[in-house]
Amino acid sequence: MEIILPLQVLDVDVESVDYRLIGTEEKQFVLWVKTDEEPTGEDYKLEIETDSDMKNIINIIIGSKIETPEQDIKDVFLALLLEAEFDKQTDEADGFEHTHDKKTNVSLKEYNPYDPKLIRVDTKPFSVEHVCKLITAKKLDISPDFQREFVWTEITRKSRLIESIMLRIPIPVFYLSQDEDGNYQVVDGIQRLTVINDFVNNKFRLKNLEYLTTLEGKWFRNPSKPTDHSISQMYSGRIEETQLFFNIIDPSTPEQVKYDIFRRINTGGKTLNAQEIRNCLSNVKTRQLLKDMVELNSFLQATRGSVSRTRMADKEMALRFAAFYLLDKGRLNEVEYKGSMDDFLDLVNEVINKLNDKIRNEILCAFDVAMKNAFILFGDSAFRKVSFINKALFLSWSRQLHKVNSELLENSPLVCNAKAMLNDRINSDALYNRSISTGTNDIWSIDKAYEIARLVLEEIINV
Repeated sequence: MEIILPLQVLDVDVESVDYRLIGTEEKQFVLWVKTDEEPTGEDYKLEIETDSDMKNIINIIIGSKIETPEQDIKDVFLALLLEAEFDKQTDEADGFEHTHDKKTNVSLKEYNPYDPKLIRVDTKPFSVEHVCKLITAKKLDISPDFQREFVWTEITRKSRLIESIMLRIPIPVFYLSQDEDGNYQVVDGIQRLTVINDFVNNKFRLKNLEYLTTLEGKWFRNPSKPTDHSISQMYSGRIEETQLFFNIIDPSTPEQVKYDIFRRINTGGKTLNAQEIRNCLSNVKTRQLLKDMVELNSFLQATRGSVSRTRMADKEMALRFAAFYLLDKGRLNEVEYKGSMDDFLDLVNEVINKLNDKIRNEILCAFDVAMKNAFILFGDSAFRKVSFINKALFLSWSRQLHKVNSELLENSPLVCNAKAMLNDRINSDALYNRSISTGTNDIWSIDKAYEIARLVLEEIINV
């Protein structure tokens, strides 16, 4: 494992230095030693010894030029160690090899996220009846691909929400994002809207009510049941007439501001990850493109179906390919990759929202070719250094492989040696190994991995 620890150091030209510590397991402890990157020498030395469980620091050696207090070093190191272990477990659950990417608070956004000149949010009241009509007409989307993971399942919780409406207890405000076609995406409140819509459409009966116990077991207005099996017209009318208040993010609000608002506002039972947020701010065609990409037989074969679909890890990989495909083709206008993968994918997602069907299909076809070629070259080992998918290998090789005719690969006498040739590169080129192992989203790492993929591929084809 590797930990990147920012420290205050004397006699250097920068405010802080990132110390890269590599952990080596000994018999009863783990020794963390600084790599040979600058600054070097005994005065800049840092060694940390932890127990075998990596939960406690046994010993620490700090060079005289390191200004950061010892206790601060210990506290930050243990916090980063805990975070790294969590990230490792998350990556492996998603089907990916864990790489050591430095987290940064530096944003690529070139605006103040809460500059009033950029943000336009209007508050509007909609009746429940109107909201349900919007959902039926698919003008208000409450069914993004991940939604089934976040819908309330407890009947008591659902029933108590409906009871609150019938009791005229105010419901917390909802947040929507409106696109240029007048359609709405839910930023916050999707569970509550789903429950309300489900009850109005007779998908569940009331249960475990606290006050209106005479309505226990009743439907909203179920025509297939006797009248007394539904709530009275007084209550059904009260529900339909109830005004729900919505803060609506105007389409003119910059897309990056929408993402930032979404991240700050969303209060669901589970925090949405970056790709799930993009999904909420994608139009139907963008969602369909990513869905089509990850359902390709070629993708499933090349990845052995090992990339998790649960939290959209597979769709983020497809989006990475689409983003760099468009970048390589010069189709992103002023959008550039500046070192933050999340910010870049947010920006490209908006570009894809506006693409025509021809280019969408071009992306899909290119992805299909890349995945087929990956399997031809590497078989079950495609995009892997170890047992898990390596994101850096996936991106760098797919960017190259979509350009190659499959017959050229199949007819190359070196195709059967492709895996060995790649492994030789990884083992003999320390910089390449680093580019696909640590700081993999850095500009340098992405360029290095892309270049090596090109060189190895040329060697295979031009035999």
